[in-house]
Amino acid sequence: MNPNLLFPIGIFLGLGLLGMAGATKPLQQVQLWLDQHDSPHTAAASALAPIIDCVNRIDRDTRLAYYRKRSTQPVAPDTDNYGDRTEPEPRLIQASVCSQLYTLKLERQDPGSRMVGLASVYAYQLNKFTSLSDTVIPAYRANGIPPSTQQMVAEVMNKHLAQELEKKGEDYWRVSAELRNDLEVEDLRMRPAQLALLEARFGRDVHWHILNYMIAAREAVNQIELGMRDASLTPQAVATLAEAVQQAADGTKAYIRTPTSPERDEDAEYMWYIITSPAEAYLAALRTLEKDWHARALPQQLSDDYYLVTRRYDALLSYYNRQARNTF
Repeated sequence: MNPNLLFPIGIFLGLGLLGMAGATKPLQQVQLWLDQHDSPHTAAASALAPIIDCVNRIDRDTRLAYYRKRSTQPVAPDTDNYGDRTEPEPRLIQASVCSQLYTLKLERQDPGSRMVGLASVYAYQLNKFTSLSDTVIPAYRANGIPPSTQQMVAEVMNKHLAQELEKKGEDYWRVSAELRNDLEVEDLRMRPAQLALLEARFGRDVHWHILNYMIAAREAVNQIELGMRDASLTPQAVATLAEAVQQAADGTKAYIRTPTSPERDEDAEYMWYIITSPAEAYLAALRTLEKDWHARALPQQLSDDYYLVTRRYDALLSYYNRQARNTF
């Protein structure tokens, strides 16, 4: 392998979240050596990647299903497309990427990491919750016809299972929130250093531009969520964040439009092509929130706009992650 490729590939393995949870121990040892040979940031991203892969591919939809089950509000329509919606059966993915083996690289790199124990507890709670939820099937009633004895027994059993599911769901929700928070802190801590290393080693190439854009997109949704929680968000803040996302996207497009050279990475450029549509949809959601806020829209409209921003970011990330898994 060309040593010059180790760092950009490490970036996409980390940000693209390509997990090797099912890999053999010797293979993981080789990968860890390659990562550490490149840079500590690459090694840290690669060690966390299997855990982040599990969270992105399984936790997102599991949390959403649990939230909708508990919510007393009507479910908002979900018309966004997701890059990972055409993947295989989710339980097969879960068994592959969310097993207890997904902490092996992190254990070797940082045996004392708090994340090792937290990720193990998360995998245990996730599997307990999803295993039970798959057994809870609503009793069938058609056209008002009274249920059969078998259906009535199933309904009684489902009520009992539903109560147990609620408890397991709460346990899962708590550890999921804790793991996601810790992963986000670690992930965001690494990105500026990786961006600086990319620029120092290769200049502002396509890898730099895509990473810079994804950091700007992540920063925007994070700041909006934080501002919504503590009631500090303003229309001007949303406008500033949207402009940063716009500038990062424009910078990537401008770079890709420049004349080609032998050093251009066609796979990375194709990744930008894949995420262009969801990136534009995400920016449109940011602009809609900004516009409606300036127009003094009703609180419900602003709430719907905020929901759309978060869902559009999820969609953007799903396209990015799937392409990174398939390419790098």
